[in-house]
Amino acid sequence: MSLKKQGFDSAVLSLSDKQSRDEQAAAQRVLKSGLRLYYWVEVGRNAAMADEHPDWMASLQGHPEWRRFFPKLRRPGGGEVVKNYPWVPVVYRESFKAHLQRVENLLKQQPKPTGVFLNDLQSAPSACGCGNSFCRWTPDYGPTKTATYLGDDAAARFVLAVQALRPESQIIPVWTTECEEHDQADRCAGVPCYPKTCWWEYTKQLMPLAHEVQQLAALAPYKAFNRDQPRYGPTAGWVKFAIRSFAEMPPKRQGQAIPAHRIIAVLQGWDVSDEEVKSQIQRSEEAGSAGYVVALTKIDQSWTPRIVTVPTSALLEQQ
Repeated sequence: MSLKKQGFDSAVLSLSDKQSRDEQAAAQRVLKSGLRLYYWVEVGRNAAMADEHPDWMASLQGHPEWRRFFPKLRRPGGGEVVKNYPWVPVVYRESFKAHLQRVENLLKQQPKPTGVFLNDLQSAPSACGCGNSFCRWTPDYGPTKTATYLGDDAAARFVLAVQALRPESQIIPVWTTECEEHDQADRCAGVPCYPKTCWWEYTKQLMPLAHEVQQLAALAPYKAFNRDQPRYGPTAGWVKFAIRSFAEMPPKRQGQAIPAHRIIAVLQGWDVSDEEVKSQIQRSEEAGSAGYVVALTKIDQSWTPRIVTVPTSALLEQQ
């Protein structure tokens, strides 16, 4: 059955580094069908870039609670640091240009789209070392720095740079919410960042981005994020929380509310039933979102620690 007959008005094609005629042909089929064409680009999670430039990866320093998931990993020695593979945040000066060049290369061979979704413009999961994949507020919570942090407006600057490449298309950053208060006991293993740090830093990074774009997307694959819990009410209830958090959380931390009508929900279409997809759509609509994307291809958010030898030339600061 065609997407149009299912009630969809757009199709989102994921672009890969292995540019192929199949991708171009798929884009042309979408355009000929009368659907609006969007592209999806994975940014921060990039194995090829991590392998080539390990010093650009985010690190796992700071809190050691992430080790409960990787108890066999040895301690780093002199001239070594634990990196968060394969996450290469766009928030570094050294990686910013490389990411932008990659996005340009991905887009230049494709038909012009209505819009482009840019996923993972934040830092890496377990940013402070707590082990919680929702913790994404810093790339380096520790003394060893091997790349230069650009500041709180890095994501906003990246979106503007991509917009300059494709002024005719809407550029939509995809954002992930932070941890929740009840996470401290288990997912954060007792690390008390919730009231003090994570949402405050999250808000500082989100506000410049919200100022530059009309719409944002909320990454909300509720099962993949292990948010299919009774505490959220009906099936996929967490989707509603994720969308509404953009309006509710920033004002509590000196930011501005981003209303739901500016948020596009990215829903889980893999490893779920048809009924669960319907429930996610219902929760999205109940929250008042601007629309939704059902991701049929898995959006990989996994991470793993990797000990990296740091060349002296890459070491920016050692305390």
